[in-house]
Amino acid sequence: MMDIRKLFLAVFAIRMNHLACRSLSLSMVRFFRATLSLAALCAACVLFFLIASEQASAQNSVDSKLKSDAEHAQALGKDADATALYVKALQQDPTWTEGWWRYGGLLYEQQKFQDARVAFARLTQLAPRNPLGFALLGLCEYGLGDWNNASLHLNKALNHGGLPPDIANVAMYDFGLVLMQQHNRNGAIIIFRLLQHQTPDYPNLVPAFGSAELNLQAIPTPEQPIYAAVLLEGQAAIAVLELRIADAEHFYRQAIEENRKLPFTHLCLALFLLNQGKEKDAEAELQAESLVNTATADPWIWLARLTLARRDATDARADAERALKLRPEDGLLYLIIGRSFIIDQQWDKASTALQRAEALAPDNYEVHYALTTVYSALHQTEDAVAERKMFVQAYAAAHPGGGSSAR
Repeated sequence: MMDIRKLFLAVFAIRMNHLACRSLSLSMVRFFRATLSLAALCAACVLFFLIASEQASAQNSVDSKLKSDAEHAQALGKDADATALYVKALQQDPTWTEGWWRYGGLLYEQQKFQDARVAFARLTQLAPRNPLGFALLGLCEYGLGDWNNASLHLNKALNHGGLPPDIANVAMYDFGLVLMQQHNRNGAIIIFRLLQHQTPDYPNLVPAFGSAELNLQAIPTPEQPIYAAVLLEGQAAIAVLELRIADAEHFYRQAIEENRKLPFTHLCLALFLLNQGKEKDAEAELQAESLVNTATADPWIWLARLTLARRDATDARADAERALKLRPEDGLLYLIIGRSFIIDQQWDKASTALQRAEALAPDNYEVHYALTTVYSALHQTEDAVAERKMFVQAYAAAHPGGGSSAR
């Protein structure tokens, strides 16, 4: 971990102009999670608060001697004294933004993540437009294993934008790991794709990518038997992004050859083949996935979509109903069933299925479009008009940047 004390010393020398300039040796040790670039994180956060804090003027109200003593104790490495002095100073002025940052930084350095989280939470209240505060808060929550709050705050920091590149990379990487912990395979894959596009050589990205592809909750250690498969899947995923199609297929097939009963290997290859327009080969891999991975609905969902695209209404319903046994609250499956009944012109049954889809996925514009079709066929004009309006609204919300017009 970065020795934050030395970093603060350098910052104070520049800002306060009362410490002699000197060469600093910033020691690095590995934090319990891989590739955390705490140096960039801390340096950018300090700089941000020194320059951009809207509460800078409020700092004058803090007793100058108490503030100076806290800074001096921190510079000398007297963490216990510095912590106590910051507590007193913050009790005098709870709006001292920079004080909360320094106090939180001390606690974070000591891996007191719970207390650091409290400090950074206060920081975000004082500077709600500062994404760095939310990034730090999310990293503390990551250290505590509080996946839900870590996901919320890291996502908020990333969506806000404006993070320095190194910090954005750390937040994005950890956000992907959090999504894995939350069993959000697709979300984690999307995040790692964005990170690979932004920083192709980011450390440990290959095993992170492979772990997400295989729906693991965490990256395995190199000693674990599954690690070799993780690397193959990660190499394949990155090869796809780099448009090395032959390499990607090679890695996907090698992972299957070496791990024939490993869940999600056939699914990964199937989705790759679908993107290459090889639907028959993809369907075979989806069937294979359904045999080795009986706990997930994913292969049946994709099979249902394929059969529906061929306008095979009966098989599409059968595949969707198999998936529903594993994922009974998935609106997409009721949408597939509803569309299959539209193909057969069984409008009442289509209406029932699509109303269920709408209840589960009210923001899905495809559901509203399908219901518009059904209500029109049933001569329910008012309902059709209402669904058409909801379709236009949902479509616009899903395509905020424009794009192809609504049908």
